[in-house]
Amino acid sequence: MTGLPQLFLTFLGLLFCAGDVAILGVLLTWQERAPTPSSRRHRFLRFVLPAAVVLVALLLLAFVQIMLLWSAQ
Repeated sequence: MTGLPQLFLTFLGLLFCAGDVAILGVLLTWQERAPTPSSRRHRFLRFVLPAAVVLVALLLLAFVQIMLLWSAQ
């Protein structure tokens, strides 16, 4: 598979990666805006850390899929 479909899928993958990084930034900003240090820690442990693990895993999966798309098979 070469040509336009490959470029289109690559563009979608890169768009997904950019959105993933933006969501990580929003999560970290939300966590830092908590009023007290204890609520910051609570937000980090309950929400940001699990979500960040999932988002980073999806980011790595998207990169692997893009690399497989362009590899010679």
